[in-house]
Amino acid sequence: MRRKGFSMRFGFFRKHRNKKEEKGHRDPIIVRFYKAAEESPTVSAPDLAVTVPERTDSVAADSASIPSSGQSSSEQGRKRRFERNPKYFSISVYSLMTILIALILALVIFNIATVLSIAGRLLSVLAPFIGAGLLAFIVSPLVNFFDEYFFERLLHIKKSGLRKALSVILVYIIVLGLLALAITILIPQVLGSLRELMGKLSGMNVNSVTGTIKGWISGIFPSLDLSSFDVWVASQIASITEKLGTFLSDSIPSLLNAGFAVVKGVINFLLAIAISIYMVCDKRRIARASTALTYSILSVKKAESFIKTSRECGQIFFGFIIGKTIDSLIIGLLTFIILTIGGLPYPVLVSVIVGVTNMIPFFGPFIGAVPGILLYLCIDPVYAFAFAIIILAIQQFDGWILGPLILGDSTGVSPLWVIFGITVGGAYFNMVGMFLGVPVTAVVVYLARRIVAKRLEKKKVEVS
Repeated sequence: MRRKGFSMRFGFFRKHRNKKEEKGHRDPIIVRFYKAAEESPTVSAPDLAVTVPERTDSVAADSASIPSSGQSSSEQGRKRRFERNPKYFSISVYSLMTILIALILALVIFNIATVLSIAGRLLSVLAPFIGAGLLAFIVSPLVNFFDEYFFERLLHIKKSGLRKALSVILVYIIVLGLLALAITILIPQVLGSLRELMGKLSGMNVNSVTGTIKGWISGIFPSLDLSSFDVWVASQIASITEKLGTFLSDSIPSLLNAGFAVVKGVINFLLAIAISIYMVCDKRRIARASTALTYSILSVKKAESFIKTSRECGQIFFGFIIGKTIDSLIIGLLTFIILTIGGLPYPVLVSVIVGVTNMIPFFGPFIGAVPGILLYLCIDPVYAFAFAIIILAIQQFDGWILGPLILGDSTGVSPLWVIFGITVGGAYFNMVGMFLGVPVTAVVVYLARRIVAKRLEKKKVEVS
């Protein structure tokens, strides 16, 4: 009976459904090539259309050889002397462009500090648009999924505009709802764990902690001399306390700047959400305009190659980011479940650290394991040893099973280039650079391979 009611409920949409559904924003961009019709030129007037016949080659040649009235042979020679030569004109244009590019590079090199400042300011202004583009790229597949499988196939809604609007609204409700849920549940638990941890550490006796650690090390390495261990720990605690006091005293004047940065970040986040909604709604119009602009500037062959290369670079870059985000989210949840089952303290705080640092390839698991091991060493060395084994097992599972299953060969670069991207990105842009250095390096390597392959193909060279 329920099944019959379900079919009756949506029977109206089935009855009026066309055989060819309208996809709307899911329609592909079509590029057509055509030839102009070979017709005689016409002169149009409000009430007159005169056809001008084409002259034959013989007539045109005769007319070109006969000098026109009122023009001497010397005047014609003077005109021919200053006729435009395409070869020398192209050489002049290329020379001027080379000189202009050299001047621009010289200005950039001699004013590198000003250029970097302007570039940083420009990136700060464009931050909402960059974030909106990334969010729109992530959300677009979800919008297409709900549009095709939920509103079109299940509910049989025929109007593409209505389906697109409903899909965008539903996807953003889900995304923002999950974000709000994470903020309201996850952040209070992390802050609570930090407060509890700081309270325990402040009331902890340093001598008892060092004694516990010494006993644990002596049990593993009996022959190791630990007579100066207490002095070393006391000096390190004094140094850390002094540095922390200096840092707090120096950072007090910058609290207003930090508050301004937080407000600016919230505004940029809200702007990115609003801009991403417009990008998702007008993605086909944006794609059509970009395609038309590319074909208007470049030749047909170069435009096709540019569009194909841009699409593949986007798949490499954003595919790695989305895949690594999903992989890190699963690793964080798995760490939380195992720590909770094992009875280790602060599972939320430690799993958040592990999940965030797992976004960094290769070095991320080690960076995430160090804070957890140090934390559990202060509580109980047994916890630290158990956590080290758990992290080792989880990272092996991620490296051999989960990572290849989600990411596959998304970067297509060797581990040497991955380490290079992480090192250079981390040196210039800290944690964000360590994460984005890998997809950027993958895109650069892909472009270099394409250029080398084309040049070898022109030279008829094959390297195996």
